[in-house]
Amino acid sequence: MNKLIYILVIVLAFVSCNGKTKKDTLKTSVEKFKDSLGTLEIEKYIPETYSETVTDTILSNGFKVKVKTFTDMKHSVLNIFKQDTIVYKHYYRELASQVTINKDGNEILKLLVDKNFIIEHDAAFEFNKEFYNESAFYSIWFSELNSTIYDHVVFIVSICKPESDDCLMFEITIDMKGNYQVKEFEYNKI
Repeated sequence: MNKLIYILVIVLAFVSCNGKTKKDTLKTSVEKFKDSLGTLEIEKYIPETYSETVTDTILSNGFKVKVKTFTDMKHSVLNIFKQDTIVYKHYYRELASQVTINKDGNEILKLLVDKNFIIEHDAAFEFNKEFYNESAFYSIWFSELNSTIYDHVVFIVSICKPESDDCLMFEITIDMKGNYQVKEFEYNKI
């Protein structure tokens, strides 16, 4: 009789086994649960609020440079990525800079520098079109050394893809009459 019970238990064990391990069953259950939740979207604006910085610089060669950089609340670049069941939408707001140049007390140039300004002056725009669609005006900085050595003002502008190191840089050179030239920045390769 004991042998019959052992045989019956062994037969039931083989019949009830479907070939899945606990790990496989747990994985399937987790996937079904994630699918039942659907996708969750999280939106984030960077920066969240309007910001503005103003820099005034007076040079020994008679130039006075004022740069007001501010957040453009109407234009942004969207960066979308997914982690698990969450879709993140990061909106990187564009920046713009109002540049005012005075020479010996006279205003010689007032210029709005933003991504559109660079696009208008980029000779390789058609080649860089996809890059511009995915990038934002990142920064403008005044090259004080170049501006004091020569009788002109030099700015470096960068346009970058959010959350990456992929950037284009441009140099804006302004002479003492207010004429300017924009060209892609040349890196010194060592």
